[in-house]
Amino acid sequence: MSDRERRVLESIEQELRRSDPQLVRRFARLGRRRLTGSTVLLAVGLVVIVLGSAILSAPVAILGMGIAGVALVSAYHHELGFGFPGRT
Repeated sequence: MSDRERRVLESIEQELRRSDPQLVRRFARLGRRRLTGSTVLLAVGLVVIVLGSAILSAPVAILGMGIAGVALVSAYHHELGFGFPGRT
């Protein structure tokens, strides 16, 4: 990026901070998210689904769906989950 482009981008960021601080805070929170147990469990479930599909094993793919389902339910019921709408 050129110096001019950086200055323009910086001025846009400053204007956004001034005009909509709530939006800036919302985006700042996105960068601070941590991996939770539910997130890891969902990733494992998805890997198992893909593995079951790759080896053409329905029971393995179904197991992966079950793991992913448990992860989603767990995330919904925990405050540090995926942050579904309506949950804090």
